[in-house]
Amino acid sequence: MDIDQIIAEIPEDKAKSTLSYLLNSYMNPAFGALPKNEVELIMLNVLESLNIIDPEPELYQLVSKLKITRSKARGLIYDRELRRSSESDLDEKVKTLLKRPLIQKNGDLYVLEVENPLISDHLRSKIQKLGYVSDGSFSPSLIKLGLDAISALIESYLSDQEKNQLTAILVEAGAPDTSFSGIIKATLKKAAAKVASDSGEVLMDKASEFITPIIDAGFDLLRERVSDLFEQNDD
Repeated sequence: MDIDQIIAEIPEDKAKSTLSYLLNSYMNPAFGALPKNEVELIMLNVLESLNIIDPEPELYQLVSKLKITRSKARGLIYDRELRRSSESDLDEKVKTLLKRPLIQKNGDLYVLEVENPLISDHLRSKIQKLGYVSDGSFSPSLIKLGLDAISALIESYLSDQEKNQLTAILVEAGAPDTSFSGIIKATLKKAAAKVASDSGEVLMDKASEFITPIIDAGFDLLRERVSDLFEQNDD
């Protein structure tokens, strides 16, 4: 990272506003009173404002640009997210992750890549409150959820009215007329079977075509996507 070049390319008004933010933040409540971690978070905000790092940087971006360890980067992201995100913000970010899982074991296991450690903790807490467990033993950035867990998590984000409308659409398409949880699990299994010939990003994109309208309660899109989903014979 060439600091001199970055400074040379900053417009004058941007440079002045950035310097004002930096000095005012550091002087509050008094010069030198802020702990080291708070100063680091101020510097991250400065780097973001100058487009040196992304608003939601990946771990590797901080590791490579700031020359810090992954552990340090995770800590900075965690502390920064705590100050920026409300409960509803974190829920929206979890819902975004749920739309593109990597599906394994014939639709019985779903893997989410969660680099942001606070979102990871929020997700694990939600799963625990629903009565399920998540597996992150392989990597702190990967969370594995069973079919029951991911179905319960999706259901937790839907209102009763949305669940009733989704139920009607999915049953009409051929899903078993059981509990909403049972219908969602059957739909996820069918979606997994439909895209089983692909893998990696392609599989995630195709699975997202079925999962996204459920999570977003996109009724018209869901009706279009699942019209032929249950035509396949069960194994």
